[in-house]
Amino acid sequence: MTSAAEEWAPRHVLWGSFNGLAYVPRLPPTAYTLLLHMMTEQDPGGLVVATHDELAAGLALDRGMISRAMPHLVAARLVTVVRRGRFQLHPAISAFTDPRDQQRAMKALPRSMRLDVGDFEDEYERRFQIHLDEKARKAEARAKGNVTTLRSARLKRVQ
Repeated sequence: MTSAAEEWAPRHVLWGSFNGLAYVPRLPPTAYTLLLHMMTEQDPGGLVVATHDELAAGLALDRGMISRAMPHLVAARLVTVVRRGRFQLHPAISAFTDPRDQQRAMKALPRSMRLDVGDFEDEYERRFQIHLDEKARKAEARAKGNVTTLRSARLKRVQ
C-alpha cells in the first residue's frame, strides 16, 4: 500500500528560486491555474512537453480553456511556445537540477525578456492587446475569404 504523499511525489528532485512570481501580472484565474500546473509538469530547465489536450486533462478542464489561457501566459512572458506540444517556462520560474544552471539561464536572457524590467503589468496588457488585434485581423481576413485555412489548402492539394 502506498501513501498519498508517495503517489504525488515529484518525478525529479529539482531546485528553483521562484522570485519571478513577484512579476506575474493580474491574470485570469485559469491562466494562474495553468501556470502552476505547468510548473509541476516541467522538466529540468523549464521545458514542458504536453499538448493542450494533455494539459486540459491534467487540470480536468476543456481544451478550449487552455487555448484561451495560454496567450495570457505568453503575453506575460512566463511561457514561450517552442512548437506544438513544447512550452518553455521563463527561467525565473523554472526549476533546475542545480542553482548555477538557473543563474546561467538568467544571465543569458536578453534584457527585453527579463520580468523585472519596466512596468510588467503595462507590458503584459500591451502584448495581450497586440495578440487580440492580430486575432481579430485574422478573423476579418478569413471572413473576407483572403486567408485559406490549413484544411482548405489540403483539400485543394488533394483535388
